[in-house]
Amino acid sequence: MNHKAKTATLLLMLLLASFVLGKDKPKDSIVTLQGSILDSQCAYNVHSESHSHDWMIKRGVQNAYDEKSCTVHCVKDMGGSYVLVVKKEIYRLDDQDKAEQFAGKNVKALGTLDLKSHTLHVVDIQEDK
Repeated sequence: MNHKAKTATLLLMLLLASFVLGKDKPKDSIVTLQGSILDSQCAYNVHSESHSHDWMIKRGVQNAYDEKSCTVHCVKDMGGSYVLVVKKEIYRLDDQDKAEQFAGKNVKALGTLDLKSHTLHVVDIQEDK
């Protein structure tokens, strides 16, 4: 077999292998997560001692009167971003505008989950009463 034939055969084998291996990868599937829309500052304990707004509210931090006002304050004034907190897991949200509507509230968030970046690509968010 000449050099060109060997190269062509090797390329064909690589293409077939990548096709077969690619078939086993899981497709993006839609998930529903139930949790709270909070800010990354409090959720990641940047300026809170309890991973919550309680610390900020009890100390009378300006513009932090309740869950919603503290969440919005930490995003707008302190450089945070909206996140979804599900028990002890924190998920980044790719749609900050949609998340802002539910600041400080319990929600059901629908989307695809990127496990590497721990980001939920939001399809829909609804209040969970």
